[in-house]
Amino acid sequence: MGCGSSRSYPYEVSQQWESVEKTIESRGRQNRVTIRRSGWKTVRVFVSSTFRDFHSERDVLVKEVFPDLREWCEKRRLHLVECDLRWGVPKDTTTEETLRTCLSEIDRCYQENIMPFFLNMTSERCGWIPGLEEVPSSVVSDYRWIHGLSITEMEIMHGAYRKENPNSLFALRDDSFIDQIPQNYREEFVDSNPIATHKLKMLKEMLQTRFGMDKVFKYSCSYNGIDIDSGKVELDGLDDFKVKVFDFFKKAVAEQYPLDESRQLDPYEQDKEAHESFMKSRSSILLGRKDILEKIESYILDKEKCSALILLGGPGSGKSSLLARVADVACLRAAKGEIPSGQGPWNIFYHFVGAIPGSTNPEKMIKRLLRELKVCNDSNMPKDYESACQIASSALSNPNTKPTIIVIDALNQLDEDRTASTLRWLPSKLAPQVRCVFSMINETPPHRMLRERKIKPVELPVTPLDMESRREIVSEILGQFNKRLDEEQMVSLLSKEASQNPLWLSIACEELRVYGVFAKVTDKINTLADGLLELLAQVLERFEDESGGSLMVATLCLLECSSSGLLEAELLAILGDEDNLMPSDDGENNKEKGASEKREKSNKLQPLPAVKWARVYRALRPFLRPFGDSGEGRLDFYHRSLSKAIRKKYFNARLAGEGEGGEEEEEGAAMNETLVRWWNTKLADYFENVSNLERKVEEYPYQLIKLGNEKRLTECICDWDMIEGLYNEDYSSQLLSYWRKMDEKYDTMASKYTEMSAAMSIDDPKKTADKLSCLAHTLTQAGQYKAAQGIINKVLEIETEQLDSEPERLVELYDLCGELFDEIAKLHDFITREQISDLRPAIDYCRKAVAIRETLEGPSHKFRLANTLMRLAFGLNTWMECGGDNTLSPAEAYEESKKHIETSIQMFKEIGDLGKEAEASMTKAILFERGSEEQKEWYQIALEQCQQAFGENCKLMTRIVSNTGIYYEDIQDYHTAYDYFVKWHQLCIEVFGEGHPRTISSTSCLNEPRYVQIANTKAVTDQLQDTNIEDEHHQEGDDDDDDEY
Repeated sequence: MGCGSSRSYPYEVSQQWESVEKTIESRGRQNRVTIRRSGWKTVRVFVSSTFRDFHSERDVLVKEVFPDLREWCEKRRLHLVECDLRWGVPKDTTTEETLRTCLSEIDRCYQENIMPFFLNMTSERCGWIPGLEEVPSSVVSDYRWIHGLSITEMEIMHGAYRKENPNSLFALRDDSFIDQIPQNYREEFVDSNPIATHKLKMLKEMLQTRFGMDKVFKYSCSYNGIDIDSGKVELDGLDDFKVKVFDFFKKAVAEQYPLDESRQLDPYEQDKEAHESFMKSRSSILLGRKDILEKIESYILDKEKCSALILLGGPGSGKSSLLARVADVACLRAAKGEIPSGQGPWNIFYHFVGAIPGSTNPEKMIKRLLRELKVCNDSNMPKDYESACQIASSALSNPNTKPTIIVIDALNQLDEDRTASTLRWLPSKLAPQVRCVFSMINETPPHRMLRERKIKPVELPVTPLDMESRREIVSEILGQFNKRLDEEQMVSLLSKEASQNPLWLSIACEELRVYGVFAKVTDKINTLADGLLELLAQVLERFEDESGGSLMVATLCLLECSSSGLLEAELLAILGDEDNLMPSDDGENNKEKGASEKREKSNKLQPLPAVKWARVYRALRPFLRPFGDSGEGRLDFYHRSLSKAIRKKYFNARLAGEGEGGEEEEEGAAMNETLVRWWNTKLADYFENVSNLERKVEEYPYQLIKLGNEKRLTECICDWDMIEGLYNEDYSSQLLSYWRKMDEKYDTMASKYTEMSAAMSIDDPKKTADKLSCLAHTLTQAGQYKAAQGIINKVLEIETEQLDSEPERLVELYDLCGELFDEIAKLHDFITREQISDLRPAIDYCRKAVAIRETLEGPSHKFRLANTLMRLAFGLNTWMECGGDNTLSPAEAYEESKKHIETSIQMFKEIGDLGKEAEASMTKAILFERGSEEQKEWYQIALEQCQQAFGENCKLMTRIVSNTGIYYEDIQDYHTAYDYFVKWHQLCIEVFGEGHPRTISSTSCLNEPRYVQIANTKAVTDQLQDTNIEDEHHQEGDDDDDDEY
């Protein structure tokens, strides 16, 4: 073009904008998308501007506007993450990486929020304008780059202008303050490029024309001196700027993500949606495997199968994608009625262990199963894991259960502390219309448990990928990025033994994709490690070199040491302490000395700058668990293989075996405990002071248990916020498990909670009563009845003397008291007069609860009333058998108990709860004279109702069968009693397990001399019968031989 003076800047700028107009995607004002949700969601705000001249504005955004906006968001179950790239891009990065760093962050905003929340600030600088030769063709193609535009202008194009993004805001700064700035600092605020004035004038005009004054505003500021530490110009008068930015994004976020008040947060539904999202994503990437899919389909359609099918394979063998496809196809075909059943439509339950937060918790999984099968609802969901397992086992063995297909991926990855009872919920024999398809690693505990059962599972190995499938996978993955291997390279890659593993193959393809020197691709293929863990170690090395160094290592270690992943905002906050990012060589630079000060300091630091985090995240993203539709922003590893590689590399873990040896690798790992403790301490220190109670409850106690720090753990679970976060009215399983870590009998908990209750003031009687009730409930759940009794007495005093005995509050307290004294009475091994002192308050409190509950309306009150009446009837019957006293004779107790049990049965009928009706029928049988025909009749009724409601393998059935055995014992039919006691013993093993106290009781019963003698007699009789049959067969054989001869 010649010398600069001959250039026509206005013409160049107009030509650039003509090119811009050709890339416009929408014309006319766009409406903001509204997304209904009930769970957590991450909101990303991208900040766009030139860097040097907007230091002050970015400071007030990060330190004032965004913290206020974040606090507002958290109240609406939203996580705010700002994308502030002001610290620039590292000097050693290429031009392509520089450009992609900026624009790919906007891509993330599109992915997570549909339309980015986008803020641009413009003044008198247009910033870096890459030359024609500086922008790689791939960037031009991917982002429709307009030559001549600055990087900031391209951010505007990509994030807002082309789509007329309704979530974008533009702040135009008045330049009058520049005259106040010292001359030697003005170059930071005024662009020296002669075309800049023309470009900025056109940009501001075009923004105002396209977006209007509701999204484009002007503001002014003033010079406020030079900051001594940073040497940067400080600006004042930004209050108007702060208010407008805050108000705009508050309104935009509220409109796009309204909190759905009509749909209260349901954790079961939220989990189901997240699993569905994972299922869809994994199902779509499955290639090949037709033979395995056909075998699974054959199993599902086979009406004769009564055991589970298990898919067996090593880490990364493709089990998850296979089961995702199975679940997806089953859902589609069930919806179309294409799966024959003869008993109505099929229920399809799918669960991918490790795919979403909380999915490794077996109790949550089983309760979601019960909820989706409509076996239980909120009112009758079992209190504890053991009961949930028993009900699930009953349902899956019950011929009356609706046709059901259960698909569970990675069964071996359920939480390890319940390994012994992992499969308690799965009956030994499935009902004819129930199918279970599981995946797991070979020779893990669940595999061995299933294989040792009497009815063996159908085992289906995930065979190595055949050559055709491997070629298809490589071509598919690389083809997405317009890359391909020549035949020699393909052969070289697929000749590696590890290429039979889908995970290894996908990681290898990713390594080749990001490798930039095409001429050396063949050499790169040859250097790829021929083993999954070894290849992952190479990947980690590359991540360190290219994507963050110690930041990358810290991120990996923090995620590995967390309980179930970390929120992105949490990681950024912890990584912000870059001065204490890594342990010293001996791992001991976080001693207790000054630890509390360090903990306080760590929570006041600024989060890690977005540009640094962007490099780490972009590298790790292929290995992270997807967020699901909830979009809560939880980061965690999906493949356990990466966890093993991290432990081996960064924690000096020595694995017992490598490759595909199963979970023993993990159990055999010996890690550097000093290093592990350092990272556990860092996480514990952070979570001690977080404001998000839900996350604190989930992570803080876990880290303290890992550290074995009983002092801090005790302080933690004696904190009221933590108690309320962990408390569950039915059964506080997590809170109780934390106390068990310190004291199996809960004596420490009883002592601490008693101290807390004694020290509590009564300034706010209602609040105090609620807190005390919470403590009393928890102590009752733990079997600490004496401590609970003392606290309940204090609550009763407050409720009756200071809170006017409000019925709806008092009835719950009376029910709790009735339950408490009923449990105390049951501590006696036999019915004796000594029980009278405990039965009296149990009966009195139940009567009081009934009197109030009868005045309250609603299905919940009706269900609880029926339950209390049943408990009262049982207590009155025990009172009768104890002989009563002068206040209530045995005859009076008997008549009252009959009346209550009849009412209870009728109520359960009206509610439609056949299971509870069965329990009430059993209670009615107990009320009849021992050994009477009426008692036998009602035990039979209870048994049939229980069979229909739950099937045979359930907790209630063990009680019915044992009571029926006692009935026959009472009429001295000991042989029939023996048969029932044998059945009782078998059911206890199936429902409770070998070591359970109830199983031990059934064993003790069969060990009584009378029943040992009957067992021996039966054994001799059976042996004689077998011998006679065998003799007959031999005789027939001899006759045949003679005839043949």
